[in-house]
Amino acid sequence: MKPWNVFGLHEASWGERALFFVTMLSMLALALYGFIRPESLTTTLNGAFTWVLTYFGWWFILLGFILLIIVMLMTFSRYGRLRIGGPDAEPEFSVFAWLSMVFTVGFSGSILIWGVGEPVSIVQNPPPKPYPVEGASVKSMALAFMFIHEVFPGLAMWYLPVAMAFGIIVYTHGVGEYKISSMLGGLIEEDTVPGLYWLVDLAAIVATIGGIATTLGFSAQTMASILGRTFGLEAQILTYAIFVVIGAVFLGDVWLGLRKGIRNAARATMVLIAISMAILVVVGPTLFMFELTLDATGVWLSNMFRLMLYTNPTADSNWAANWTGFWWAWWAAWSIFVGSFVARVSKGRTIREMFVVLVLIPTFLTWVQHGLIGGWVLAPGNFDAIAGAMSEGGIPAAIAQALLVTPLGNLLAIMFVLVITGYIITSLDSAVFMISAITLGDENPNAVNRAWWGGLLAFFGMMSLELEQFSAIQALSPTLALPLTVFLLVILFAAYKVARKHAREAGDIDVEGESLISTQTEEPSSED
Repeated sequence: MKPWNVFGLHEASWGERALFFVTMLSMLALALYGFIRPESLTTTLNGAFTWVLTYFGWWFILLGFILLIIVMLMTFSRYGRLRIGGPDAEPEFSVFAWLSMVFTVGFSGSILIWGVGEPVSIVQNPPPKPYPVEGASVKSMALAFMFIHEVFPGLAMWYLPVAMAFGIIVYTHGVGEYKISSMLGGLIEEDTVPGLYWLVDLAAIVATIGGIATTLGFSAQTMASILGRTFGLEAQILTYAIFVVIGAVFLGDVWLGLRKGIRNAARATMVLIAISMAILVVVGPTLFMFELTLDATGVWLSNMFRLMLYTNPTADSNWAANWTGFWWAWWAAWSIFVGSFVARVSKGRTIREMFVVLVLIPTFLTWVQHGLIGGWVLAPGNFDAIAGAMSEGGIPAAIAQALLVTPLGNLLAIMFVLVITGYIITSLDSAVFMISAITLGDENPNAVNRAWWGGLLAFFGMMSLELEQFSAIQALSPTLALPLTVFLLVILFAAYKVARKHAREAGDIDVEGESLISTQTEEPSSED
């Protein structure tokens, strides 16, 4: 057997092999350093986090606003009728399977983790006075910021631009190679600047690893805290064991592929989410949850632009950059991976259909979940104990404490562990699928290469358990996302040029028979 076969690189070019080994070895070295010197890595990551958000937090906030405008213009102009893969392309997945993959990959465990962490943190440490919204209670304002960051406009700013650009350029236009750098084809030819395409793919893979590692880290520490504080178990050892089980399921999914592996894991996770939220409505402070959600919704919708552009430059603190700047940086780090994955599973759908499934429907789903979770942890009878636990042990401890003060908390804890596990499996499946695809330039990468990337990401997740400070994990996303922010604008411009060309060639696009969401799917393949 040739050595390249061991890594799934037997058909790869020398540039693709170099991309694999450079990324793999550098990320592996970082993870090993985290195991050996967790205190040093924590200090370094926190320092990078502070520097990026202090000096570039404003840039992330401004860029998010610019991307939102571009997305809305592209979606509701004539270009919104462009079909990913060309006018004759047909959908590959049913609407529910499509939505499940988009939703579980795009949000992962952040709904639970930050749904508890952000509102409680903001109530404990609100923005400097004068508050951005006069007359609103601190709790309603805290939940309104949560809606801004993970409901809307956050949903429309980051994933959809990459999904549109990747879908239009790679699938509709057909540039050839399935790589992030291929989106530059409409502007800069590969030979014009030697090595540019390779560097773009390297940066995209590193940012994707940083984004998924952040979520794996959050999820791993939250799972450990729930198991340890709620059930009194040896949390860290048990969490390592769960990661071994997750790894085994992941390897099975790798061999099952996109249609059976990722699709089925995503659908199961959606069902678990629905059951968990139903239980929370029954056992939680139901009346307070509903009333706070409605009040915060009014604050959110009435002050959307004020909240999303809030910076308070005259204040001494860096509050806005540490919240909105961090969120937009995290979205940016995830945007390459999620956007390209959404484009992959959206072939046969129009840009407007992608907007519905990636923005409109998730806006409703995340609004419901964050409203319920926020009302649960901010309720007068729960807040003090949860806030105290957060002050001592961070967000994972706060989640565990919330379960302890809730009737049937053990049942809810089991559901949350299952949901987090489902998110980890789905995100890991999807991330390695896209990282491998970008590395090899193949939209259906081989299982061996995907298994190597999966092992690296799982190793990152376990490494995060060694980091004492929860804040160190969140530093990966903004640090690695900063170089990609300008790239997002470049690829959108390239997508606009390609979209305009196709619109003209199609005679302003024939849309006869188009529906809001096409339910037609291809005939089942032999993989089903």
